[in-house]
Amino acid sequence: MLRRIYAQAPRPAGSISSLAPLLPRLTTRWNTTLPPSPPPSASDEAKRKTGSFYISNVFPIRLTRWDFRPSWSVLREDAMMEQLNDIGMEVKGNAFRIESWEIARKDGGVFMHYSYIPPDSSAGHDHPPDLSSINALPEGHTGAVNPGRLFLPQLLESAQRHGGWPSWVGQWWANLRKQGSTVPGHRIWARDKTQTTGTVGEAEEETKVKGSGTGLSNVQVAAGGGRVWVVKGRQWTEDMNRPTATRLRVEFDGPDVSQEMLYTLFRPYGKVSDIVPPAPVPAGSLRSAIVSFSRLTPATIAINCLHGYSTPTNTADYTLRRSGQPSPNPIPLSRLRIYYSHPLKAHAIRDWISSHPRLALPVLAFLFGTLSYTFFDPIREFFVRSRLEHTFDVDTYPVIKWFRDKFGIFGSSLDFLRRRHHANPDKSDTIGQNAWEDRIEAEKTVESWLSEYPSTFITITGPPGSGRVSLVSRVLGKQENKADHRPYLVVDCAEIAKAKNDSGLISALAEQTGYWPVFSFLSSLNNLIDLAAVGLIGSKAGFSTPVDQQLRSILETVAVSLKDTSTRTRKRHQASIVHSIDQAEIREERERIRERIVRGGYHDGRLDCVAGNGIMSELGFGDEPISEDDMSAAPTPLMDDTAPIHGEAVPPTKASLAGIVPSETSSLDEESEIIKTLPIVVLKNFATKSAKGDSWNVIAEWGASLVENKIAHVIVVTEGPTATKALVKAIPAKPLNSVSLADADESKSFGYVQDKLGAAATMSMEDRTQITKLGGRMVDLETLVYKVRTGAPVREAVDDIVLRNVVELRKAAFGDDAEDAKTLAWTRPQAWMVVKELAKSGKLSYAKTLQDFPFKGAEQSLKAMEEHELITVSYVDGRAANIRPGKPVFRYAFAALVDDPIFRASMQIEYNTTLIASAESSIKSAETELSQLQGIIADGGDEKLGVLKHEWMGFGFGSGNAIKERAKYLLDKMGKGVEKLEKLERENAEMLRMLSTSK
Repeated sequence: MLRRIYAQAPRPAGSISSLAPLLPRLTTRWNTTLPPSPPPSASDEAKRKTGSFYISNVFPIRLTRWDFRPSWSVLREDAMMEQLNDIGMEVKGNAFRIESWEIARKDGGVFMHYSYIPPDSSAGHDHPPDLSSINALPEGHTGAVNPGRLFLPQLLESAQRHGGWPSWVGQWWANLRKQGSTVPGHRIWARDKTQTTGTVGEAEEETKVKGSGTGLSNVQVAAGGGRVWVVKGRQWTEDMNRPTATRLRVEFDGPDVSQEMLYTLFRPYGKVSDIVPPAPVPAGSLRSAIVSFSRLTPATIAINCLHGYSTPTNTADYTLRRSGQPSPNPIPLSRLRIYYSHPLKAHAIRDWISSHPRLALPVLAFLFGTLSYTFFDPIREFFVRSRLEHTFDVDTYPVIKWFRDKFGIFGSSLDFLRRRHHANPDKSDTIGQNAWEDRIEAEKTVESWLSEYPSTFITITGPPGSGRVSLVSRVLGKQENKADHRPYLVVDCAEIAKAKNDSGLISALAEQTGYWPVFSFLSSLNNLIDLAAVGLIGSKAGFSTPVDQQLRSILETVAVSLKDTSTRTRKRHQASIVHSIDQAEIREERERIRERIVRGGYHDGRLDCVAGNGIMSELGFGDEPISEDDMSAAPTPLMDDTAPIHGEAVPPTKASLAGIVPSETSSLDEESEIIKTLPIVVLKNFATKSAKGDSWNVIAEWGASLVENKIAHVIVVTEGPTATKALVKAIPAKPLNSVSLADADESKSFGYVQDKLGAAATMSMEDRTQITKLGGRMVDLETLVYKVRTGAPVREAVDDIVLRNVVELRKAAFGDDAEDAKTLAWTRPQAWMVVKELAKSGKLSYAKTLQDFPFKGAEQSLKAMEEHELITVSYVDGRAANIRPGKPVFRYAFAALVDDPIFRASMQIEYNTTLIASAESSIKSAETELSQLQGIIADGGDEKLGVLKHEWMGFGFGSGNAIKERAKYLLDKMGKGVEKLEKLERENAEMLRMLSTSK
């Protein structure tokens, strides 16, 4: 039996503890517990020597740190060690005794440590050296006894009797390896000499056989063979993080060893593929050579058998030492230190990248892009499809709906799980969504466009509170309630416009479209890498990508998901149609059978197997087919609870289901099916605010590609025609399908307020007049209703709404102070001119306003005021026609600003000051030109200029009259300018008096 002990356990004297420091987790020793042989005499025990054999491939060679095979082989460890011990215990002679077994787990081998008493040379065991003999001693014939010659044949015979050396894979693997083993080296035919043709322990042949012509066979016999090897050096078993390798670094503790000598030493263990001689090293360092094996197993055997071995440095000294002849000079020896060597150095890839940035950085950028395309894009498409199909929207789950309807639970507690951008209308748009009839016509128009192939954008415009979003929500709700509901995607562009930087813009778009995962932080990181690359290689590495290109990449992925979703929806719809048709046919067949049973004309053929047929049994039915005359008449339906009333209880047939279930022809109508399953993309609040970069144009181009490629319908919800410029630019050749929503008229506004307040609230004509000030803007009407409900009179509530708008207009149109006014996109005189004129008439001509002071062609100022909702520009045939207040209540707010004496005086003085500066500039220009004309006349006039004066009948005419006419025009212009200046000065003086007398 065997018992397992570890290296730190006490060991008896004479053990081989000096051979290798052992670690608890690395090696394991097995000591025999069998009764020892009769002990030799004390004089013989003093001669006892120790040695080791190395058995290879008992356990797996650890390839990497994460190699699981060594842990798996532990399961068979006890059985294999018992088999090894049985093999070793059969070795007899020379007081052979196994001291311990030691497992080298990293290299997969087992050391057999033994001791023996060498034979006495005087007893005739000392033979002359025979260099061609199988038992030749590699260490020379100096009287020493080679343990391999004494014990290897016995070990090999014992292993053969026990079925071979054990292996962790199984005995079949050990036998397979044994069949392929051959003697390494070159072979020639020997004559008149008995040679062996195999490894150690094989039978000898008394004929002409292949033998070794280089002495390698003899060296192999002394070194070992097959799977058992003589340990010639000093064992060093370690468990450092140095994986095994086919390359060995052989350091020389002494003179350099020649390549021939290294080949002689290492060739017995396996095929040596290359030997690299020592290279120059710094002073004080050991020189080393690289020995490369063709396989890993020979390398592990060589490092365990030759480490610490002292060898001659050349083959001449080695042959002399092996022959045992005396040498005139001491033979120099060099101690070998052997370690695993890997062809790749540590951090080789990192060092190569840092030393070749021009090549490495573009390659890394390409690899990163490839990884993103092949790995992340399918994930992103899945999440976009989930957003379109409402996969993670708990409101669509039947179980949640049932619990909410039955028990009233799963309400607000699941709000965090609901789809964030649901199609529910905003609060401002839910106001009065059914207040007037024109919304119904608009819904029908949008639905008719959705029932066609997409050809252009569907735009829904209107002022805030006009019900744009609620209209789209109702349209989408109708589509969702249908059996073949269409997927839709709502993108709130207002959230995109809130982004302050590039990463925020990308994150906002990804969140609105369901694009995940998104690495927005990499945008800034890639910019830094490119900035560093410019300093390193002089050009960008290609990591950073422009923001518009990143947006296009996200939208392209969304487009692919939209197309896939449409295809999946169409397949589901077609499958449901086929299923409905099949169910209708089954129901029709059942009804036909039921009718035949009632009329006595149905026969189940399965009864014939029991009772026979024809005359054989009363239950038989015969062989003749049943005609209509053989069956009784159809019974009249009973007028009871199941009687057919208006066709409700009539069993359905395929003909009756023709209006419900589409026919086969309609199911094959591919064009109709494609239109019914096309997704709907809603761009809400598109271009209502300025966004970073060219975002609106990118989104518009993406929407145009969806429409042109018939991928989806695109509905754009915006406030006015300004936002449609990007859409027209994206599709220049096709007009937009536009629905324009306006404010409600006077009667509908009054009716809405009356409905909200209820029949108990009575309103006078004065109240009705006050309500008309608010127009049909739903936001203001709802505010009025709220104030009236709290107890405020209608007049007071309307005045408060007007006052709020006055305060907002004063700040938005004129700024808090002069510094704030400089940040506006228009000037105070321009805003004052528009406010004053709209307070008078409520409408201005766009073209005339653009030509008059203080605009003088500054159209961008009017566009900026329209963008900030101060004014509304109405269009006729695509041309700007009239200017109106931004919302109806603004007209009264404009009038309140004009009626404010302090504000009017301040703005009028600033407005007049601008006019005075313009008039003075015009007067100075006329004065300068008059002085030039005077100089021309004083220098000789026409004659000085070379222009002759013509006369006819005493009247002069010619170019001289042109100078006089120009002078007269300038004088008239100066006179008008002076009069204008006097008028403006008087008006400013009056305004100053008003300011001084006002409180």
